[in-house]
Amino acid sequence: MRGKFPLNGTYFQVNEVFADDESSKNPISVFREWIWDLPRRIVYFGTSTATIFRGLGIDDIQYCFQKDLADEFCRLCRFVGFICVRGFDRRTRTPKRLTERLHRQTNAAAKARANKNTNQKP
Repeated sequence: MRGKFPLNGTYFQVNEVFADDESSKNPISVFREWIWDLPRRIVYFGTSTATIFRGLGIDDIQYCFQKDLADEFCRLCRFVGFICVRGFDRRTRTPKRLTERLHRQTNAAAKARANKNTNQKP
């Protein structure tokens, strides 16, 4: 499976990016000077595209991806805004849920799991 896209066979958007699971949990330390002049992009994190843009109209959603939001470095890129709804494990090459650092779940199931975990700790 090496050399193939790690999420081959799964549905993804053209402007979707994936969060590396390991560096999401343990961020890489990088000097700010090394990345300061790189083009900046906007990323919207969530469990799905529908939840990220819930309550927004078509014009509002399109605005999230317009080039007007970007700085001068981004004028040549096709997309300015990106979405991220899942991570992936580089070692096992499998999709993963986003870590809480990137997306805090607010649904009842997530709250129940959190309560269960805190009740089990000694």
